[in-house]
Amino acid sequence: MRGLLAFVALLLIAGCSRAPTATVDGERLVGRYEGTVAAFLGVPFAEPPQGELRWRAPQPLATKHERRDTGEFAAACMQTMRILDWYRYMAETFGASAGYYGDLEVSEDCLYLNVWTRSLNRQSRMPVMVWVHGGSNKSGWSYEDNYRGNALAQQGVVVVTVAYRHGLFGFLSHPELESSEAAANFGLWDLVAALQWVRDNIETFGGDPGRVTLFGESAGAENILALMMADSARDLFQRAILQSTAGFGLSMPGVEDEMARGEELAALAGAETLDELRSVDAARLLELYTERFDDHYHSPAVDDQLIPESTWAAIGRGEFGDHELMIGTNRDEWLDSIDSDISMDEVAQTAPQYPQVGGAEALALVADETDPRRAMDRLITAAEMACPSQSLAARRTASGGKAWVYWFTRQRQDAGGNKVGAYHGAEYPYVFGVHDDYMTTTNHDRRLSALMQRYWVNFAATGNPNSAELPAWPRFERPEPVVQELGDTVGPVPAIEPEMCAAFEAWVQQ
Repeated sequence: MRGLLAFVALLLIAGCSRAPTATVDGERLVGRYEGTVAAFLGVPFAEPPQGELRWRAPQPLATKHERRDTGEFAAACMQTMRILDWYRYMAETFGASAGYYGDLEVSEDCLYLNVWTRSLNRQSRMPVMVWVHGGSNKSGWSYEDNYRGNALAQQGVVVVTVAYRHGLFGFLSHPELESSEAAANFGLWDLVAALQWVRDNIETFGGDPGRVTLFGESAGAENILALMMADSARDLFQRAILQSTAGFGLSMPGVEDEMARGEELAALAGAETLDELRSVDAARLLELYTERFDDHYHSPAVDDQLIPESTWAAIGRGEFGDHELMIGTNRDEWLDSIDSDISMDEVAQTAPQYPQVGGAEALALVADETDPRRAMDRLITAAEMACPSQSLAARRTASGGKAWVYWFTRQRQDAGGNKVGAYHGAEYPYVFGVHDDYMTTTNHDRRLSALMQRYWVNFAATGNPNSAELPAWPRFERPEPVVQELGDTVGPVPAIEPEMCAAFEAWVQQ
């Protein structure tokens, strides 16, 4: 008997040692196995947006190969090293070397996605989870260490992570683009093209094109929220998980703002026409743009094509689409970005800048904090993320839909965790089950990670995060809304920052 088991084990090992293959649109993709999960990395979903395709909607892939190697990641989209520097800072914060993270290759040729699946049987019909990374829409990439889909795919979903153009390449416009098929929001059009690829091809990877969940964090989640309101995208996915977002869509630029910025960039580059601007080297353009617009936040723009109006104008009218929603906020979203020597006087000076949560009156709600950093963090986290998220969820359920809200409070049990708390981005190692070696990961962290993966996967599979073996997570409904705390304990607690969020409701209805 032992001999038979050993023989079967050898067969399994031998089977997994062969590279997995899948045929997509006439190409034979050759991936790699990561344990028992098949990974197809660097799969193109559009032509490279270079030369005359720069600042155009993504074009269908025309360059085909009989055999395409998809065992390695493609280059990241053009960007500064902002997010890479953040990762290196985090490594040092937790006692490791900045060299823990290697250099990042970037290119305009970057419209690729990655797929992880435990079954290549078209009949498997597994739910599909498509990840949209954050990075202020000017940096980040689809295969950051914490975004690898191997562990999550083992839970019975097909995981897809997608790239999209950033910054000047993804969100700029120009007056000569006014009559084009896409005048702005090229990064969002990239996401639409990736979702169309998923719709057309995901069955090959064992996925169900009728159960597609978009999930993302920060600007990635903001982009998902915008696509929930977009006619060209809303039918390409059925569910959305928005991590650390919602307030970013409170104000959005018009396409005219992006055109003005494009004209200014052209002047800086000495380009008199759009064609001349397209001929400028990408690295040179990035350098010029960063020098002039480094502090600009790239929100989706109202373009009357993909995005007909601001996100919160649509929300205010109850225009949500039919998507089931899971949304949440981390406890200390902004803590690590606040100067360590900030005073309560500075908090008092800042409070009026956030009228959506009461402005100066909100100061009294955080005055009991002994650490001014935490007072400032509570104020900004409520205004930018927590209160808009809870408002969106309440409106979704009030309109007959389904919405669940989480509150992530877990911090690592080490000096680094004490410094940064439950920081912006702290939750996605738990969601993906990929924890950095330099962080303390306890048995509780592993249990919390497994639990969160089940919530996320359940939601992707059924539109409801609950199942019998998990702590019950109530829907977010007024008049007594609750959120699911995910931290040292797991379970429902009253909705957070009720006074500031009541002020937000009054403000947003003005």
